[in-house]
Amino acid sequence: MTKRWPIALGCLVVAAVALYFTFFRESDENAIKRVLAQFATIVSVKDGDTIISRTARMRSKMQDVVTDGVSAHVAELNVDVRGREKLEEDAIKVGLVYASADCTFVTKKIEIDPAATFAKVDATALVTANRGGERKVDKREVHFLLRKDGGWKIDSIDVAPVSAD
Repeated sequence: MTKRWPIALGCLVVAAVALYFTFFRESDENAIKRVLAQFATIVSVKDGDTIISRTARMRSKMQDVVTDGVSAHVAELNVDVRGREKLEEDAIKVGLVYASADCTFVTKKIEIDPAATFAKVDATALVTANRGGERKVDKREVHFLLRKDGGWKIDSIDVAPVSAD
């Protein structure tokens, strides 16, 4: 009878792990949405941000959500950035222009390849910024390419011009 307890306990542990992965594990779509939300929070300009606080936030958090070889393209601003460090530098400089800026991504479409290693995301960025006491709100279409290497990370960002809506 004492030999059966370890076997029963082992079976119980295996069943618990299987149930966890079946019902409670985060889906790829939810993980991608979480990464985009984290990215929006990281690049936002908070009231009272200093160049030092933004630099610390960019350097410590950006590596969690973007690849080292990330590229970002904003045609309207003539921005074509390649590499995480360059993206961090440009994101830090945004705090010099805006007193506050908030970004929210509304996901419209997520396409994950069959191997679940790449994902294309079409989203709308809702940006609210304050510059010199003037509040500006705009909406932009953004296309992301994410790569899964352990976890999902942004590999490419393509920002469309401001929409007239």
